Amino acid sequence: MNRRHFVTAAAGMGLLGAQERKPNVLFILADQWRAQTLPSAGDKQLQAPNLARLASEGVHFDRVYASYPVCTPSRASMITGRFPHACRMPKNDLQLPREEPSIAAQLKAAGYATGYIGKWHLDGEDRPGFVPPGWRRRGFDYWAGFNRGHRYYDSIYFRDEPEPIQTKGFEPEYQTDLAIGFIRRNKQNRFYLFLSWGPPHTPRNPPPETRGMYDPRQFALRDNVPESYADEARKGHAGYYGLCTALDRQIGRLLKTLDEEGLSRDTIVVFTADHGDMLGSQGLEFKNEPYEESARIPLLIRYPRAFGAGVSNNTLLSNVDYMPTLLGLCGAEIPENVQGLNHSELLTTGKGKRPESIFAEGKMAGDGEWRMVVRGHEKMVTDRLGEVTHLYNLSTDPFEMANLRAAREQRLTRDSLTALMNDWRKRTGDGRSGSGLRSRG
Repeated sequence: MNRRHFVTAAAGMGLLGAQERKPNVLFILADQWRAQTLPSAGDKQLQAPNLARLASEGVHFDRVYASYPVCTPSRASMITGRFPHACRMPKNDLQLPREEPSIAAQLKAAGYATGYIGKWHLDGEDRPGFVPPGWRRRGFDYWAGFNRGHRYYDSIYFRDEPEPIQTKGFEPEYQTDLAIGFIRRNKQNRFYLFLSWGPPHTPRNPPPETRGMYDPRQFALRDNVPESYADEARKGHAGYYGLCTALDRQIGRLLKTLDEEGLSRDTIVVFTADHGDMLGSQGLEFKNEPYEESARIPLLIRYPRAFGAGVSNNTLLSNVDYMPTLLGLCGAEIPENVQGLNHSELLTTGKGKRPESIFAEGKMAGDGEWRMVVRGHEKMVTDRLGEVTHLYNLSTDPFEMANLRAAREQRLTRDSLTALMNDWRKRTGDGRSGSGLRSRG
């Protein structure tokens, strides 16, 4: 079902009236889960019946990009609604400045119970890191987390005291236990719960129940995985998919809890990631690349009171838009300095301007700094000096195997995308590179 069908379904549900009722928000973040690895994205290899259910009961957004495909900068955008360069979070392991806005603070002011569970990665270099009560928690009152780290078995977390709490077993399982407890305690209120899982980020070591579920030899790899890297990529896929299936089982527990408590209809369930994973595409691993496998992220949203079911939406979105859009859906105030766009009206009624392009950045303050614009199916990447390094047509070349940056017939496209990028940079205050040098444009 395309966007037209989505709008038609939405218009038939009396959504303006629905917005008078404030929803709960369950925001589920899986670290390093790429957009392509979803049943609703056409991945027939992944065993994830609960994610398939979530998509069948909600909306699958097919073209969503991270503002910066690395943990700290991307998470900062989701929390603040501002681009990483604007909120001064251009790399990992930085502390989010005190004066930056926060979705949790806004929803708390609107009367919501707020909670955070899991990896934070917005409080500097401390590992695992106790984040004390107060401004460093950005408006989250209930806290069961740690700053950073990927220890998926017998790990620790912190509450309101610096003494670590020791756990047993698979980390996302105890985190889901805590999430279920939070939901049940706050079922009479309006709540915003951010559940932040570490997998499928490395190490790719699934729990016993999904370990060995996937045979590396059976994986059909993406066309842009070099043959010379195929064996290594298949090994990575087996561990990655095992972790994904393990998380899907926890999603099933969450959806069951919402059903049992009678909260499903009035709860916005969001499933997304901070960035993707190359998993061998282009001969690369992990993140911080402008390629689709790294830069594009999953987004499933279920909200039965306001959204249609089983819908596919190809609107271009950025995760910098999450904060203002969710605030809009919840009827909360959006701070003036937010740079992301509030798409709540577009998503619920079909009214409002459809985004024509997105902007992203990566490897700031280091070698290989890049910026990217995507307009329709045209995608351009530039380096620190503003020189075009990549140009693709994603409609005819979805695997980004034909770089058109030097093609003479693409001159007009390069010029128009360069002008668009300069406009994005001006509007978002991106006047200097992450290295501190003034950039062209």
